[in-house]
Parts: sequence; C-alpha cells; structure tokens
Amino acid sequence: MSESHNSKLRDAPSHGPDLKIFVRDVADKQGRKRPLIVKTWSTIKDVKDALQQHLHVPSSAQRLFFGPLLTSGGELPNYRSLHDAGIYRSGETLLLDIKGGSEVASISSLKKSAVSDICVSSSFLDLTPKSLRRTVQQSRRGFALGLKPDLVLDGSGGTYYLHDARKVRFAVFNPADEEPYAENNPRGYIRQ
Repeated sequence: MSESHNSKLRDAPSHGPDLKIFVRDVADKQGRKRPLIVKTWSTIKDVKDALQQHLHVPSSAQRLFFGPLLTSGGELPNYRSLHDAGIYRSGETLLLDIKGGSEVASISSLKKSAVSDICVSSSFLDLTPKSLRRTVQQSRRGFALGLKPDLVLDGSGGTYYLHDARKVRFAVFNPADEEPYAENNPRGYIRQ
C-alpha cells in the first residue's frame, strides 16, 4: 500500500512554492522560451533580477508583459506580485522586451541598425558552430550595455578585445581594414 501511495505522490501535480514559468523575448523571431523557476510570492522585480542573473541584462532595461497587456501597452510594474498579474500556476509565459534608449540598446535594434553588424543568417544557422553563435550573442549583449571593444596593446594592426555583459574579456576581433598599412590602421601604419 505504501508503494502505491508513493507513486500517487510522485504523479500528483506539484502545489509547492515553486513555479516554473517561461520567458519569451518579443524580438526573438523563432519564439523560443526560456524556463525560469520562481516562488509563487515573487514580484515582477524578483523575476527581473532572476533574468538579470541568466541574461546579464540589467533589470532596469527589462520590460515584462503578460497576456493581453502587451497589446494594450501595459508593462507589469515591479511592485506587482505574480499572483496580482494573474500567474497562478506553472507553464505561464511572460513576454520580455529589452528597452532601447540612451542607456541600453535593445539586442534586436542592434540587428536592425548596424549595416556592418555581424549577422548569422537563419539559412546558415544550422551550419554555424554553436560556440560561435554563443560568442556573437555574448558580444551583442556587451554592445547593448555600451561596452566598447578595447584596443590590444601589442601588434601593428587593430585588434580588439570584446566584452560580455559581465565586462569580462572573452573574444578577440581583428577588422580587415585596420591591418598594417590599411586605410583605418589605428597605430598610424598607413600606406602613403
């Protein structure tokens, strides 16, 4: 009898203090959702803080919406609890919009605004190594936070360290037009 009782407990839906919600970036054309475990009593600010830990985007740059509030323009205020917003059970999806503006640019606006931006075309997405896609995404997050590349002190060309959202150097970039004797060489080695 205890075996069947244990199996009933295991198969019963969880009504504990944890909720598994999903967050979808409104700029993501593929509509991917990111799972997030939060407490039932969490506020919208708590959710933003948890997202900041995962995405490394400041909570002040995040806007969260639920249900029809996105179409009506009603952002969920930080002081509201998930329960107040109508989120009572696991499986609900919040919509995330990263604010543009002077302090932080939206990752999606980086894609649209820069002609010379690195774009991994969706037709080549399957062929692009996952580590390269991750590196590009990390650099976009750093750029979105306003972190500029640092010029490497060694060498005769323009080589730059790229930063991720944590301000850690994680990649190196070498523009072709900043090689020695190229037109934009930052060290003055220009063909005359």
